[in-house]
Amino acid sequence: MKNVSSLFKIATLAVISILILSFSIDKKSNDSKLVGIWKGFEKDGQIDGVEKHWIQQRFKDGTYVIMFTTIENCQVETFTEKGKWWTENGKFYEASASSKDIDVYNYEVKGEESVEFKSIKLSGKNDNTYIFTDYNLDLK
Repeated sequence: MKNVSSLFKIATLAVISILILSFSIDKKSNDSKLVGIWKGFEKDGQIDGVEKHWIQQRFKDGTYVIMFTTIENCQVETFTEKGKWWTENGKFYEASASSKDIDVYNYEVKGEESVEFKSIKLSGKNDNTYIFTDYNLDLK
C-alpha cells in the first residue's frame, strides 16, 4: 500500500512538472512597448503602384486587429485582418488568422513615438526587403 502511494506521488509530480515545463516552453512574450494603437503608411513597399495605409491595435493578450486602406489606379479598398503577435529574441512575429504563414521582422522601438520593422520572412518566404514604420496613436 505504501509503495502504491509513493508511486502515485511520483507520477503526480512528474505530470505536474511536464505541464509546467510545457507551458513555460510554449509561452510567447509580448514586448509591452508594442501594445496600443498604431498607424502606418507605405507606397510601393510590397507592390509597385500600391499605396497602403493602416491602423493597428495590438492587445496585451497577444492578439491584434488591423484595418488597411489601399489605393491602386484610383481604386480604394479597405479590409481588416485579425491575428496573433508576439516577440521573441528581438524579433516580432505576426500570424494572421486567415493564413498559415507567420511573418517575421526585426524591429526597433524608437522612443514612445515609433517602431521600425524590417522583414525577415513574409508569406512563408525569406524576404529582407520590406521596411515600414508604425507611429503610436496612444501618446498622451
